[in-house]
Formats: sequence, structure tokens, C-alpha cells
Amino acid sequence: VGGAGAQKFFINSLIEKISHLVKDGKIQLFLNAGDHKHMATAFQEVLGKCSLDYESVTTTKGVYDFQKSLLDDAKKEPNKAVTLFTFEEYFPAVATTDILSRVSDVLVCKPSELAFYALPKLHIRRVGDHEADSARRAGELGDGSLEARELDDAMDYIRLFLESPDLLTSMNEQIIANNKIGVYNGCEKAVQWAIEGKGNPNVN
Repeated sequence: VGGAGAQKFFINSLIEKISHLVKDGKIQLFLNAGDHKHMATAFQEVLGKCSLDYESVTTTKGVYDFQKSLLDDAKKEPNKAVTLFTFEEYFPAVATTDILSRVSDVLVCKPSELAFYALPKLHIRRVGDHEADSARRAGELGDGSLEARELDDAMDYIRLFLESPDLLTSMNEQIIANNKIGVYNGCEKAVQWAIEGKGNPNVN
């Protein structure tokens, strides 16, 4: 939702819009409030307003246990249709997105650095203008949506995800193809170049 909760109103309004789909068992939500108490409170308020029951996870161990339970049994479902992840410290807040990526079907996020995660993405309204390029790049790579600037735009993508497997199947196939040519190896390359001293005129 952005480090400072910049899309709080947008994402909470989206939760309200899809609450009937959650109640009907068509969507499960993993909500990461990070270490921002105001976001945890905002999520709790909208979940209460929509009468959506949820389970809370507040430790890194809890996140790993949650992930493991879903990885160990493909038929396993979360205990509740909504799981809220909220933390006191920064590190588990960031690590949670990485950990949950393995057990998530779609990442809903602004087109920030998360636009380069290797899973299907629904990009909601950007905060900075520079983020428009990230959503555009995901569209070019075929692993994420273009920017859904309005709630109706986001709902159109959600309907496509639910009503036909074609879009999600296509995104996953593109992720597999992209991975084979190293599209998602940016961090690995950055570390490698740092070790080798590439770009540093003082290193031969």
C-alpha cells in the first residue's frame, strides 16, 4: 500500500468493493500493513465495516508458518478468508511480501519496486509519476497489468481474473519465460557487479 499508506483510501475502497466476493469464497486476501499502525487500524476498520472476519499474523515466524502450511498441502486454505499481517518492526514488514509471494496468486500494489516481482500483478494508482514507467514495463513483459487508476479499472481486472483463467495463465507463462532469460535477476546482478567493482573507476 506504499510505505506511508499513500493509497489507504483506494485500497480500503477496493476492499469494500470486493467484500461480497470474499464472503462468497471467490477471493482470499493477504493484507500487509507492514510496521505502520495507522494502516493496520485502517484495515481493521474497513474489515469491521464489511463484516469480514480475519486472522492476524504479527511475527516473522508466523509468516513463515503461514507460508509453510500452504506450501506443504496444495489443498490447504488459510484459516480465514482474510489474513492481516502487521508488525512492530521494519524488517518483518518488508520480508513478508517476499515470503507471501510464493503462496499468492496476484500481488495488488502500486507500480513501485514491487512491479518487478515475479508473480502476476494488479497495479493500482501510482503515487509518483515515475511509477507509470514501472507499470508500463510490466505490461510490456506481460507479467502485470497496466495502471488501474480508478476503482472501476481495478474491478475490471479482478473480473477478468475470476471469470476466465486466460489472463492469469498468460501472466504466469510470461513469468516463466522471463525468468529463463534472467529478467528477474536484477538484485543478483547488482551484487555481482558490486563485488567485481564494475562501474568503479578505482577498481581495475
